[in-house]
Amino acid sequence: MNDLFMEIFDKYQCDVYRLIYSYTLNVQDTEDILQRTFIKLYRNIDKFNSSDENVKKWLFRVAINDSKNMLKSMWRMKKVNLEDYDNIASVDKDKNNLLKSLNYVGIKYRVPLYLYYFEGYNIKEIAELMNLSESGIKSRLKRGKEKLKKEMEEE
Repeated sequence: MNDLFMEIFDKYQCDVYRLIYSYTLNVQDTEDILQRTFIKLYRNIDKFNSSDENVKKWLFRVAINDSKNMLKSMWRMKKVNLEDYDNIASVDKDKNNLLKSLNYVGIKYRVPLYLYYFEGYNIKEIAELMNLSESGIKSRLKRGKEKLKKEMEEE
């Protein structure tokens, strides 16, 4: 197997997994999308080199698109499995509690909050990843923080 592919896979697997899970809230769906995302990387590996900093953005864009497509599918419309949440890869207890709280703010706010706070993307980068305007991302972050604060106060 290609050394570059394995290097990228090892480096970004957990990050991409957590991003996809923030959409699906289901381990099985997350694993399916993760697999499809890295298959696409394998097929396009010749477009990247080992120092390419855009690999993570490319992986996130592919994962976001695939997640959105899966959520639009008829059989998946309102299926949610929260019991699997404890299986999220490499997240400490405080982050896990915050991630659980993110489940209740809605996908519209959950994904920008995740990308901003857990992955460290700035507003411009999130806007590019999600194909939204920067002002749209700013308002989603603001409203999402308010909803998250309310949710955490209730707990």
